[in-house]
Amino acid sequence: MRRSSLFSTLFLLIVAMIFVSGVIELLILRFQKGDAYPPYSSYRFDPLGTEAFYEGLSLLPGVDTARNTEPLNRVAGLSGAAIFLFGLERSDFSSMPKTSVQALEDAARGGARIVISFAPTDARPAAASSEKAKAPEKDAKQKEPPEKGANEQKDEEQASDGKTYVNLAEQWSMETQLSAEHNADARLSAAEKGLPASLAWHTTLVFKPQENVWRTIYAREGKPVLMERTYGKGSIVLSSDSFFLSNEAMKNSRYPHLLSWLCGNHRKIVFDETHLGISKSTGIATLLRRHGLAPFFASLILLALLAIWRQSTSFVPVYEEDEKTFVDESKGCSTGLTNLLRRNIPADGLLTVCLEEWKRSFTYGKQNLSGLLPRIQEIIAADHAQPRKRRNPVQAYRKISTLIDSHGRGRGRRGADPHNTYLHSSGRPSLRPGTPGAQAMTSEGVPGGTS
Repeated sequence: MRRSSLFSTLFLLIVAMIFVSGVIELLILRFQKGDAYPPYSSYRFDPLGTEAFYEGLSLLPGVDTARNTEPLNRVAGLSGAAIFLFGLERSDFSSMPKTSVQALEDAARGGARIVISFAPTDARPAAASSEKAKAPEKDAKQKEPPEKGANEQKDEEQASDGKTYVNLAEQWSMETQLSAEHNADARLSAAEKGLPASLAWHTTLVFKPQENVWRTIYAREGKPVLMERTYGKGSIVLSSDSFFLSNEAMKNSRYPHLLSWLCGNHRKIVFDETHLGISKSTGIATLLRRHGLAPFFASLILLALLAIWRQSTSFVPVYEEDEKTFVDESKGCSTGLTNLLRRNIPADGLLTVCLEEWKRSFTYGKQNLSGLLPRIQEIIAADHAQPRKRRNPVQAYRKISTLIDSHGRGRGRRGADPHNTYLHSSGRPSLRPGTPGAQAMTSEGVPGGTS
């Protein structure tokens, strides 16, 4: 039973190890494929990622590229870098953490170039006719208390996490709008040397500057889709589309002059990942890897598993006792005593043992019996002097019995013998027929009996 339990435990452990290794392999394949990361992440190398742009810049001599996975307010040295935030959602642009906005603005004031591109969208604006038809309904509903919209619910959720959020569209004096055109080309509006005259644009998102601080670089139907403004010693660039930065665009429709223009004169390029939800958390696993303690804790886990296994399984084979021990009920206590005499008293020493027991039992305080000891010892010694085959302990025993009987005839009285003997009137020891003492002598070839 124990052996089968051990084999079952080992089998389950092997199956569990195979299952865990399979899951890890699937996760590795998933991350190698890249679709586990958000679109337009520099970690993603499928058509929706921007890893090709990142790797291409890292191969240029004198250009230092880096990925940022920490909060921007904790990163130092951003003033002299070009900071890319690709694939930003429109809703996130209107509610960015104040600490991140302040870090971006401080970096731009120090000379950094902030490039923000929005994720493509195919959303269309509401039809004008439908808006006019709904105008009377809106006037009627103005009298009723307005219901909370999705933006208000989002504001409440953001307020609950203890952070302060900023609407960058308002702070930077511009608006984001939706256009009816989706795949119309964007035309060059500024006199920028080397930039392509038109770009394939894959979004309906357009900009509406509120002040003249913005300079339109590309527009579609007169509405800016890529624009730039100076900010302190640096600059800020907004793009309503991120497709021309993707891996697919790098293969099919690459615009190297535009990509170079986005980097500007900066040699340090930082691809931010925090706005996509990719951040580095200093948890226990991170600390273990940083200080090289992962093998130590892995060993502890292994020892814990071995301890659990040791407690659940015994390495020492269990002795299986017989279910039932055979007991012969026909044999009594005398048979057991006889067997003990056979095992512990040899035949040559039987007379000596009987003499010693007799001395302790019957000669104490009886001087008439004590005088017989030398003669009894002579009889025993004479029997022991014979060769083993010629010895006759029964005859020697009878001689001793006769000696004791003749010495104390007429004065003996019967008494109980604790060693299965009884006394004649003379105090002579005699073995009862059938008692353990007689049976012991019989087992050694000596017939038991009385004299």
